[in-house]
Amino acid sequence: MALRLALDGRKLTDFGIGTYLRALLRGLDARTDVHLTVLARSGHEERVASLAPRARVITTSARGYSIAEHVQVPAALWRENVDLVHFPHYVAPQLIPRPMVVTVHDLIQLYYPPRNRPHLARLYLRLMIGSALRRARRVITVSRSSRRDLINLFAADPQRLVVVANGVDPSLAQRPSKDDLENLKAHYGLRSPLILVVANDKPHKNLDMVLRAYHLAVRQHRVPGQLVFLGGTDAESRLAVRAERLGLGGRVRFLGRVPRNHLYALYHVSAVLLHVSLYEGFGLPVLEAMCAGLPVITSNLGAMRELGDGTARLVNPLEVDEVAEAIERVLVDDPLRRRMIESGRKRAENLSWERMVEETVAVYRMTLGEV
Repeated sequence: MALRLALDGRKLTDFGIGTYLRALLRGLDARTDVHLTVLARSGHEERVASLAPRARVITTSARGYSIAEHVQVPAALWRENVDLVHFPHYVAPQLIPRPMVVTVHDLIQLYYPPRNRPHLARLYLRLMIGSALRRARRVITVSRSSRRDLINLFAADPQRLVVVANGVDPSLAQRPSKDDLENLKAHYGLRSPLILVVANDKPHKNLDMVLRAYHLAVRQHRVPGQLVFLGGTDAESRLAVRAERLGLGGRVRFLGRVPRNHLYALYHVSAVLLHVSLYEGFGLPVLEAMCAGLPVITSNLGAMRELGDGTARLVNPLEVDEVAEAIERVLVDDPLRRRMIESGRKRAENLSWERMVEETVAVYRMTLGEV
């Protein structure tokens, strides 16, 4: 019997959760055993339809993190004939009229709140996470690290927590032509070897440390090439100002947000991915780099250690000397690079979005089996 599912797709354009949602929408829409209804933000109907053309789409104008979503979302779902509702985020509005599954990717905003976030906003966050954990029949987490955090900070019921790891787009493994890569480098004014950083400028991303470590690697180890930032950092950012003060000038490039095909190509044109975050729920750029055959330097903490163990160069993200030395070593040690590339590709082959969708549907079935 087909499962009638409502999926909250309002965060489709978000950075990490958006990637997760796009994969979930494509995968669920392709299944004959799921009848999919998607709750979308007004104006996003075509985006949803392009990913899940068979799905029924309902819309709401309610903003996230607002009182309105606790009224409008349940009202919209009340009229829908569904068996189960999946919220891919920890804010699950009250009064949902059906059994729920909630995905909690991480607790970053508790450990490292955005700059200038009001105290009431943090309190609301804690209340919403606690409420979701109590009300959901099953809670999906994307790593064992996130699962431990939910148990330690919220005393979540371990029996209702299920780890379903994220996946990666297999097309990342396809290397663009040499001409395409050279044209991309010319377009952005890049000089090899490139050290790639894919991250927004948030406290837990540790980007100040990245600049300090690169500065040391240039000064002490004579590392050539450029450091390249992708994401919410551009040429007008505070990091760009800091790079100038460090005398790095043209050695650091801030590209901001780039088209997805450029992001994929930049993984292939780079020499190493540097991802020394202080906390992650999963760390998608690490897995994407592995799939593209790019060696990874990442933190020896939590989900990054979980994903990178045996494949990446693990470093203490608070030790600038250790990070700088790892940059130099991975750039010059060819046997090490080959081992990292081979093991990284094997890790990526085992973590597909298709597997994620299959395991998520199994969680849905498990949840309804309790009714």
